[in-house]
Order: sequence, then structure tokens, then C-alpha cells
Amino acid sequence: MNSTAQKIIDALSGEEVVLLLDTIRYGAWGDCDNEFRDEAGNIETVHCYGYCTNDAHRGGRFKGRKVSAMFRSIYKKLCPDDGIGRHLAHVSDWWGDGSGDMLFLRDGVYQEFEEVAKNWK
Repeated sequence: MNSTAQKIIDALSGEEVVLLLDTIRYGAWGDCDNEFRDEAGNIETVHCYGYCTNDAHRGGRFKGRKVSAMFRSIYKKLCPDDGIGRHLAHVSDWWGDGSGDMLFLRDGVYQEFEEVAKNWK
């Protein structure tokens, strides 16, 4: 696989990959538009799909503070500019009531990741 999803997977630790895939499997929320960086580093608004990170625990692999630390590491690697990256974006407290942080994958990338998550062993 020589895809954007593979490049993102290669940038993460093994546990971070599993957490990201669990988020995709269990936290699917819906499509919307959100801000990402374009190839030149400028902010652009594009179609994407959102995943509730609070649902990642449903994968049964990670809990509590470890999950928070792993997500911070993922965001630092993939969306270090105030939660905005080329392919991934993070919005803390999406609904403004403390009920959930959201991770967004850009259109084109989220479809790749959903296929990877479906087939991941």
C-alpha cells in the first residue's frame, strides 16, 4: 500500500495506529467541512469525516490517561498547528459541553482509513 493512509501509519507508533483505527471503527460521527492545511501550508476548508475520540475505548485496548497521552502524541505529529494538519485535524470539545473531542480526516483520506480499519487484524 503506497497511500496517504500508509504514510500516516508510518509516522505513528504501533499503539497509536491501533488507537487511530479503533477511533475510526467505533467513533464514526459523520461528514462535514473543516479546516486543514493545503500543500502550501495555507488553511483551507474541505469536506471531511469526523470521529469522536471518546469512543476509541470501545475497542477495549486502551483506557484513561494513556488514551489522552497517545492522542496528544498523534496530534503533535499530524496536526501540530493548533490542531490543523494536512490530512488530520483535531477539535477539542466539539459540542462545547465537554462531551467529546473530534478527530477529522480529510476527504479521500478517510475513505482509505476506513478500508484499512475494516481489514486491520
